[in-house]
Amino acid sequence: MKVLLVIPAFNEEDSLPNLIGELRQFYARYDVIVVDDASTDRTIHAARSCGASVLCLPANLGIGGAVQTGFKYAVRNNYDIVVQVDGDGQHNPAFIESMLEPIKKGTVDCVIGSRYTKEAPDTNYHTPFPRRVGMFFSTGLLRLFTGVVVTDTTSGLRALNSRAVEFFAKEYPVDHPEAEALLMLIKKGYRLMEIPVKMRNREAGKSLFTFFRSAIYPLRVLVGFLGFMLRSTRE
Repeated sequence: MKVLLVIPAFNEEDSLPNLIGELRQFYARYDVIVVDDASTDRTIHAARSCGASVLCLPANLGIGGAVQTGFKYAVRNNYDIVVQVDGDGQHNPAFIESMLEPIKKGTVDCVIGSRYTKEAPDTNYHTPFPRRVGMFFSTGLLRLFTGVVVTDTTSGLRALNSRAVEFFAKEYPVDHPEAEALLMLIKKGYRLMEIPVKMRNREAGKSLFTFFRSAIYPLRVLVGFLGFMLRSTRE
C-alpha cells in the first residue's frame, strides 16, 4: 500500500532532524511530507536538509489547517494510508507499523495511538495537569455525544485509510481539532480503534498548548461539538 507520513510543523527546526531521521530509518519505503504552517524559524530548511518534501503555507492556519493540507495532498496523490505525526518529536515512530496493520487488514478506518489504554498505559509520559483536565473533558464529552470511549482524545498520532482521509480533506476542524475530528468520524460511521503507544516528552521548541489555551480548551471543544451536531442536523 502507498503510505504517506504527514508532519504538521510550526517552528520545529530543532525537533525535525531527529524525527525525520527516525522515520527514514524505520520506514524508508514510505513517503514523508512536512506541512510548514508559516514558521518564523528555519523549519523549512531543517525539513528539506533531511530529505523530506515540504508544503509551505503562506499564512499560519493552525494545526487543523496544516493537517488538512496534508490530507488534501494525500488525496491528490492517491495515497492508501496517511499517518499523522506531530513535528515536536514526542511521537515514537517505532509504533507506527503496528498502527497500520488494522487498516491494511480493512478492519478499521482510523487507528489512534493512545497513552492511556487500560491494558498498557504509558506510565513514563508526564501529561501537564491542565492538558490532562482538557483530555478528560473531551473524553467525557465524546462519550456523551456518541457512546464511544476514546482514552486519548488529544493524541495527534493517528493513521487513517483513504476513505477517512478523503472525508477530512473536505471538512476538518480548525482549532483544537483532535477530539472534534473523532466525533466527526464516529457520527459518519467510520470505524475507530486505539492501540497503546509510548510517547516522549518534548526536548526542543515550545508547545502550542499554553496555559491560556488549556484554560479555554473545554469551551472550544464544546463549541466545536455543538457546531458539528447542528450542521449535521441541518443536513
